Amino acid sequence: MRENQKKDAPWILSWIMEYECSQTELTTRLSLKAKLENIRGFDCSNDDWKIESVPDKNWLKESYKQFPPFSVGGFFIYGSHYDSDIPDKQIGLQIDAATAFGSGEHGTTKGCLLAMQDLKDSGMCPWNVLDMGCGSGILAIAAWKLWLTPVLGVDIEEESIHVTTRHSNANDIKIGASAITCEQGDGFAAPGVQERKPFDLIIANILAGPLKDMAGDLKAVLDENGIVILSGMLNEQADDVLKIYEGLGLNLKQRYDLDEWSTLVLQDTAA
Repeated sequence: MRENQKKDAPWILSWIMEYECSQTELTTRLSLKAKLENIRGFDCSNDDWKIESVPDKNWLKESYKQFPPFSVGGFFIYGSHYDSDIPDKQIGLQIDAATAFGSGEHGTTKGCLLAMQDLKDSGMCPWNVLDMGCGSGILAIAAWKLWLTPVLGVDIEEESIHVTTRHSNANDIKIGASAITCEQGDGFAAPGVQERKPFDLIIANILAGPLKDMAGDLKAVLDENGIVILSGMLNEQADDVLKIYEGLGLNLKQRYDLDEWSTLVLQDTAA
């Protein structure tokens, strides 16, 4: 399902097969498979399928067309296949669709990028940034390019660390303590987080459940008057997440609702 597809939209299934299969054969095989797997409510007919020959073309080039460059606020996001100039007065982020979340198209990522841009425009200049659940590294890279300040990216998935490192190198950012550091670890218990705390800007684009569960741990490594950007939640989940963080002394500064997704910007005022 595409990132911008509605939750209740119908699914479209596609297969590439080595031989031409008739509509009757395809329907029969899928119906038998559904019965064997005890999938209830599966109903299809021969009229549901359209069979076409696959044209002989450069599919790598065709796939690139699915990821054209685009802008989010002052950021210009493009893949490695883009060979033109970065638009004037925009910050280029070279990010390829990869095995870790965060190509820039999703509403949660967009919300974080807009929030960071607005913080920059308001005069914020953090000295120690944490990207918790860094995924592809897009937010860590954006933070570095905005402020040229040390950024720690942490993710529980080793693959995310590999992807973040690769994207940092592609954006001419050296991996190291003075720029971007990547660490695989269990959230805020990761050694790097404990060694480098407190952070005056923490970005966490994850999911509503983990955001609520980690609230206390996040607050424990946040600097006095520090700023938090939270995303990964649906619009209807945002108030529940906000309530937990407000209970810890963080107040809402800004909320971004993009499609069905919300991003919250909070500030610690309990010090």
